[in-house]
Amino acid sequence: MPSFLGVFGDLRTLVLFLLTFTLIIAIHELGHFVSARLLGMKVLEFAFGFPPRAFRIRHADIDYSVNWIPFGGFVRILGQDDFAIHQQGEGDPQSFTAKPWWAQAIVLAAGVFMNFVLALVVLTVAFTTGSTAPTGDVRVVEVAAGSPAALVGILPGDIVAAVDGRRMTTTRDLVRYTTRNVDKLVSIELVRDGKALPPVQAVPRAEPPEGQGPLGIRIEEVVAPVSVGIPQAFTQALGLTGDVVGQIAELPGQLLSRGGSSSQGPPQVGGPIEIFRVTGQVAQFGVPTFLKLIGVLSVNLGVLNIIPFPGLDGGRLFFVLIGGIFRRRLSPQVEAAVHAVGFVLLLMLLVVVSISDIRRAVGG
Repeated sequence: MPSFLGVFGDLRTLVLFLLTFTLIIAIHELGHFVSARLLGMKVLEFAFGFPPRAFRIRHADIDYSVNWIPFGGFVRILGQDDFAIHQQGEGDPQSFTAKPWWAQAIVLAAGVFMNFVLALVVLTVAFTTGSTAPTGDVRVVEVAAGSPAALVGILPGDIVAAVDGRRMTTTRDLVRYTTRNVDKLVSIELVRDGKALPPVQAVPRAEPPEGQGPLGIRIEEVVAPVSVGIPQAFTQALGLTGDVVGQIAELPGQLLSRGGSSSQGPPQVGGPIEIFRVTGQVAQFGVPTFLKLIGVLSVNLGVLNIIPFPGLDGGRLFFVLIGGIFRRRLSPQVEAAVHAVGFVLLLMLLVVVSISDIRRAVGG
């Protein structure tokens, strides 16, 4: 418990956490704001934080407000109220629902687009200013006694160059390949002290002891300080963004396939409390590394927000696209009820994940 309280007592971490999330969400909402204005929709409010309101500045019939809960923000557009059966401004030519379906879709998707723009910008800056980056080598950190890796002589410090002739450049590559080839003989090419060794053959286990994995090794990606030009940095930013999207896309399958496995268990999913803890840890490694965290979080928010789930931008976009296909809007009553249920489910998920975060933080 003291360590848990110590983390939350770190004011610097709290400030960084709030600023990080406010930036990511403000950029997201800026996408909605700018696209709505460009497409002729009336914006009622651009808010930083959540009510109660601290103060506001009114300009061009738009309220720019700062609220007392300093976490994120929102944009209010005339005629866009997910939980109202009768929309404000109904019939007004500047309302959200008065615009064509494609204009509504652009506004809804613009927030996610801006999250990816933010990610690419901060990641490019991080790689350009110099930071640690993967070299493309996967190193063995630990070998479990009696494991398939130990039986064939794999040692800590070895570089896993290839498996069955396939180059291994990330830990994901190695984990994915060995998991897909359990109970099969695989050929592993190693590099030890800079010298290539003769290939060894091992059989990854389908049911390894808890925490060991199919081969019984703990691995890491070798990193080294690098500083590159903007074109190469942008390419690396694109690559990291793609990796994050791929990991999120694989998460549902991992949860389903590993949820009932006592040996591996489901992959860990972190919420705001876990992100708070990670923010404090990452901030110790300098600005470039912290910028990488901002980029990864921005990609996560963008991908998760475009999922067609009620209450998210993706859920709203789904209803708009359905309306565009059938040339008429679905029942506002049905849409409002679906979004309300989805919002409640999201809150319940947030509570469950937060409880898991707290248990993890206190060692439970």
